[in-house]
Amino acid sequence: MKFSRLVVPLTVIASCSISHAVVGKSSFEFMLIGVGARQSAMAEAFTAVSGDVGAPIFNPASAAMMNGTEFSFSHISYLEDVSVEQFSLLTRSGNFRYGLNINIGTVADIERRGNTPTDEPQGIFDEHNVTASFFVAVPITEKLSIGNSAKIAYEKLDLEDATALALDIGIFYTIAPEIAIGGSIRNLGTKPKFVSESFDLPREYRLGASYRTPKGSRYEGFLLSADLFKPEWGNKSSKFNIGGEYDYQNIVFLRAGYHFGYDSRSIAFGGGIAYQDYFFDYAYVPGKNNLGNTHRFTLRIRP
Repeated sequence: MKFSRLVVPLTVIASCSISHAVVGKSSFEFMLIGVGARQSAMAEAFTAVSGDVGAPIFNPASAAMMNGTEFSFSHISYLEDVSVEQFSLLTRSGNFRYGLNINIGTVADIERRGNTPTDEPQGIFDEHNVTASFFVAVPITEKLSIGNSAKIAYEKLDLEDATALALDIGIFYTIAPEIAIGGSIRNLGTKPKFVSESFDLPREYRLGASYRTPKGSRYEGFLLSADLFKPEWGNKSSKFNIGGEYDYQNIVFLRAGYHFGYDSRSIAFGGGIAYQDYFFDYAYVPGKNNLGNTHRFTLRIRP
């Protein structure tokens, strides 16, 4: 798969997780890519969901709900030449939960072309991007938690590169043992600059709710979640995601979700298998408008 210079890194990478970006309006859309297969299979409706190391990507305050240590490795395969590798770690010290996440993405074999159309490209180059984040969360009360995530992101396009600093902030509130709500603001930060032009980061505002069926009930094992968010990227139209998970005795997991308001995707589904302290998750998100399908693989370990 060959792409035109500069356009693809601002659109295709983002399409792993979001709809088309509008070139010239925002940049660094790779910062929106969720890290985990569990989150992806549930349509990334995760602002009010906790329980694994991938949750703080959407709401750093959700890390306060974790009691132990967990780390994960993920691989995302998209189109022919796009891949993302990821590592996450979450642990605790006293009341504080903290961790880090590192994403490394590549778009290979991009055609370099000038302003004059030609049959053959002037050359080939790769796009590289890296996002590193450090998050911390703390419970304020038994029901209320807050958190934030500090990020540094870097992108190299052929001979040009840019760096940005960003911050996520979040709040998580447990209404009842089965019901939670959450809110977050993602990617508040500096403007990356390519050559002489600066771009906004892909900021977004998220609200979410989740419901778990009570333990011991007839429907034990179900999790339902929903997110409503307002993006400051793409066409800036509000989007709505819903997701669900069925947990059979903490051994087998079935997941599905749906994205409303996207040009690049709609349904998502996947599952997982657990063995002792090891969790293997998979997600499949069919693409729309010839944007290709996304496969995500995640290994989570709780030592």
